[in-house]
Amino acid sequence: MHSRVRHFSSHVRVAQQQVSQAFKEPVHSPSPPRSVINADSNLHFYRNKVLDEYVRLQTTPITLRQLLFYERQLNTERLLKSANYVRRELPIRISHRIREFQKLPFIVGTNPHIQTVYDIYWQAFERLRKVPPIQTLQDNDAFCKSLIESLQSHMVAIPRLALGISECDQHIEPDRIDRFMHATLRSRVSRRVLAEQHLALSQQLRPHDSSVSHDTVFSSCSARDTVSQCVELARAHGAGNKIPDVIVDGHDVSFTYIFDHIEYVIYQLLSNAFRHTIATHPHNPPPIKVTICSNDQDVLFRVSDQGGGMPQEIYSKIWSYGQRPHARFGNFRNVSQLAARITEHDQVTVPLGIGLPMSRVYVEYWGGQLQVVTMEGWGTDAYVRIPRFGTQIENLEVEGQEDEGWPASNRRFVV
Repeated sequence: MHSRVRHFSSHVRVAQQQVSQAFKEPVHSPSPPRSVINADSNLHFYRNKVLDEYVRLQTTPITLRQLLFYERQLNTERLLKSANYVRRELPIRISHRIREFQKLPFIVGTNPHIQTVYDIYWQAFERLRKVPPIQTLQDNDAFCKSLIESLQSHMVAIPRLALGISECDQHIEPDRIDRFMHATLRSRVSRRVLAEQHLALSQQLRPHDSSVSHDTVFSSCSARDTVSQCVELARAHGAGNKIPDVIVDGHDVSFTYIFDHIEYVIYQLLSNAFRHTIATHPHNPPPIKVTICSNDQDVLFRVSDQGGGMPQEIYSKIWSYGQRPHARFGNFRNVSQLAARITEHDQVTVPLGIGLPMSRVYVEYWGGQLQVVTMEGWGTDAYVRIPRFGTQIENLEVEGQEDEGWPASNRRFVV
């Protein structure tokens, strides 16, 4: 099998003028006591005033190509610029999410699971906004420890959010649930990419410093090898006496991407195809077909099955978090932490009902597209489009989504 080359990602070349001008240092207010922050705190109004300062600041979205440029030109000066970009950017993105939590109906915001995630966001906001300008490698080491602490604390966010939403669905409109969850998950992906990429950069420059070690972020991916790995994993997790064959056709293509993201998406589509094909044809399942192709701008995948398709009442809600009759958010009671990565499938053995919506978040983050077409009584085709050249900025828009796209008149950044 063609080996995939892991790249250390770097932080963006935040178009030089953006780095120097886009951010003015927010005022660093006196530090409140280090404690869990909740909506009943006497200091909550004070903290909202601080939050307002950050909510008014605009984010600086980046491109995959910018991240890779920094990695290939890495030195101490660029590492420190990366650190200060992440130091300024993360509190702004978190502040927007906190504000969206505050807009939830009161009864939803008091749910203990929702409150836990809200408190975690506040703690991360307070921790990161107080980091002073990073001027030395030692400063960066301390900052990396703060990033790792934030990444670890946020591992409970997806299970807690899912449980909270499942317990409050009668108190909030389904469409609003979908917008809130989509926005929160996309923002989470964007923050983790920035943090993990900077940790990887730091490890690249100081490979012997175990205190900041972290896995690499970007990979040079072979489309065919990616599919082959996902097929083997889906086959290993398949249930039934007969496992469908998988026919892979088309031509191979290499592209640089976040391997965890594309692997998660292809695995989810194959896993769904295996499950429905086996359920519909338990004794002699027809093969699943995967087609790979590319054009000048994109890499494209199609996963085609004969698993019986979906009835309209299910198909119309496959992207929904709050309206899917087959969603199993209650199973999150058995999952304490989740990063939404393929490596977790050995530990997470129960269906969670979030695979397709999460796949769409991953694909759209860098400007790609995921579409599903079904023929009830026959089968389903899923299409994935991934931009090849990394020139798309982070897709942080989440409001006003419609089936055929996100009209510019309805777009707004919620990060």
